[in-house]
Amino acid sequence: MLKTKLRRLLVLPIMLLIILALAACGTIEAPSGGGNSGGNKPNSDKNKPTGGENQLASVSVSSITFTETSFSLIVQWDAVPNATSYELRISKSGSSSVRVLTVEEPTIDLKQLNNFVLPENGSITISFTAKASGYTDSEAVTKTYEMEGALLLSPEIISFNNGVIEWKRITDASSYTVKVNGTASVVNTNTYNVSSLSGTSLIEISATINGKAGAATAVMYDASTKKLSVTPIKDYTLEGDILKWDEVGGATGYKVVDLDFNSYVVTNPHYIMDIRNIVYGVYPVMAATSVVESAEIVPVDIKYLEGQGTAASPYLIKTPFDLRTIDYYELKYAETRSTSKNYYQIVNDIDYNTVSALEGESNMYTLRKPFFGNLDGGSKTLSNIEVHYQYGFWALFEFIAAGGIVKNINFDNAKLNNTVQDETHPINPATAMLAYYNYGIVSSIKLENSTITVKGGNAAGLVIHNYGTVSGCTVNKCDLIQSKTSDIGSAAYEMAGVVLENCKGGRVESNNVTTLNITGSGTNVGSAAGVVAINRASATVNNNSFNAVVIKNQKSGKEAGGVVGYCATGGTVTKGTATLGTLTVGANNVTTETGNATTPRGKLYGKRG
Repeated sequence: MLKTKLRRLLVLPIMLLIILALAACGTIEAPSGGGNSGGNKPNSDKNKPTGGENQLASVSVSSITFTETSFSLIVQWDAVPNATSYELRISKSGSSSVRVLTVEEPTIDLKQLNNFVLPENGSITISFTAKASGYTDSEAVTKTYEMEGALLLSPEIISFNNGVIEWKRITDASSYTVKVNGTASVVNTNTYNVSSLSGTSLIEISATINGKAGAATAVMYDASTKKLSVTPIKDYTLEGDILKWDEVGGATGYKVVDLDFNSYVVTNPHYIMDIRNIVYGVYPVMAATSVVESAEIVPVDIKYLEGQGTAASPYLIKTPFDLRTIDYYELKYAETRSTSKNYYQIVNDIDYNTVSALEGESNMYTLRKPFFGNLDGGSKTLSNIEVHYQYGFWALFEFIAAGGIVKNINFDNAKLNNTVQDETHPINPATAMLAYYNYGIVSSIKLENSTITVKGGNAAGLVIHNYGTVSGCTVNKCDLIQSKTSDIGSAAYEMAGVVLENCKGGRVESNNVTTLNITGSGTNVGSAAGVVAINRASATVNNNSFNAVVIKNQKSGKEAGGVVGYCATGGTVTKGTATLGTLTVGANNVTTETGNATTPRGKLYGKRG
């Protein structure tokens, strides 16, 4: 410690001389406002770089939180812009040793560290430094945490026979407190008889050591069935993508159930959803499962989003994680058969460059639950979405149900890649930005500066199969690429700027494609068009415009259209007041408005059935 202090005394004058010299040369500016910068004081809350534009900001001291339970001590802090890791220097009161750690995420559980034992009493001090390649490290900030002391474990129930609950004795326990529906009694043995109870009772058992009460084991007793069960979890809190709940006394773990009803067992009362599915609910489990039944998931809503989900107070979507939680609310809606659908509002532009890979190399999850709600994008932009998929079809929404509305969203610089091969024959492999099936209303969606690349399968800018309405949408400066020649030598893949297939009852109206390039590898592009590749019987395409559509490497005999590629018998395609711009197929500029069976090329449609 003395050596460290001497070293600091020597370094400070040298650094002061350097700073004064740089200031004299005009290469740095003195901080405005005067005053002390705060150094490494625990209570300072510097969150601005002080060493020039290339220095990372410091971790915000006020954002650092400590959450201690019997099994965990979770430290969290707000992420520093551009930081890719954080160096933590942890010291314990009364000890000169320092544990140095590097973490990539702004959270750590100190009780899960190897070869590091936290003190039962006293304090720990942590120094935080943000780091990133190409940047100067941030100034270190410190924060001290006072340990809560040794946490007494709750008694472990080991048997339940003839109405008598027995628990394992706890060393040094002078007595045990048993509460029945809040009424306490003290017992000196490790048993309690509940046979005289009626109805349903909450029973809480805790040990007392040196006058201090430990954590309580909580169980429910049902006199009608004469069974014990774990108390369910009723309240959740959310911090970023970390779901937390209060510990349940006596629980040895918690079974986390996701939206697909997969389950995972965790020992700590929290669950990180950054690379996992959204949590549907959690229930605690005990070691003596033959004695104490696990709790069921109580149908209490998890408050993932701000707002009430009504038209007057919609759920607010501010982050990529928020967008993912739509599935939770839509699943709850489908289960309750509510007559009032959910309303959502995107309130921020969202840059997906800030999101680490979620599924493989993708930074966006697809929403798998049927969407019955109303999502208003507020003309906000979702940028830099990147998807790498290989399991069939991909779109942001798998299924927009009848009555569902998605509107006013801008997508910019999206890169969607589906590497499925046609020889594996997945069911309808296809890729689109917005929806695989649409039975609702899609309106005022803009897709710009984006590329959809498929290696086998179909592609469309916004919707694959439309049974509802797609209107007022824009596709600008986008590319659809079929990057692989069919291995089986016969497949030709449909591609279109807005909707791949307009099905029975579907309406595609008043959309505009400004610039679109459709390109194949070899001659593997099938029916292709600026707006709709295939228009089925009893489906309508009306008043859609395009400026410039280029189609290359199309298979011989396949249809190409500025608006529609192929229109089946009974389908309707009308020009309305739309502008029909330049359509180029291969090296040829198409001048006719409609094509025919011999020459299936046309600005309005290529061919009719």
